[in-house]
Amino acid sequence: MYSLKCEYPKMTAKGIKKRYLKHHVRHSAFVDVLRKKKLSSPAKFHIFKSVNHVVKTVEIEKVCLSPFDTKRYILDDGITTLAYGHYKLR
Repeated sequence: MYSLKCEYPKMTAKGIKKRYLKHHVRHSAFVDVLRKKKLSSPAKFHIFKSVNHVVKTVEIEKVCLSPFDTKRYILDDGITTLAYGHYKLR
């Protein structure tokens, strides 16, 4: 997930529809999640899903923004990260 605040704002969050981000999430939400280290409200939206070649509409709920990264180790400053297995972590 990331958000760039410039003339044309750019926001992405893995697994969250662009339309949901455009209408429900602001840049300030990205900053709050990272600084306060707590999850944002869940994102609810409808998708098309195919099960056994039968197409259905399904409402799904996902965590929209999260300050935690399961593949990186956050250092004491709270900003710098290292990949798990990095030589400095031993």
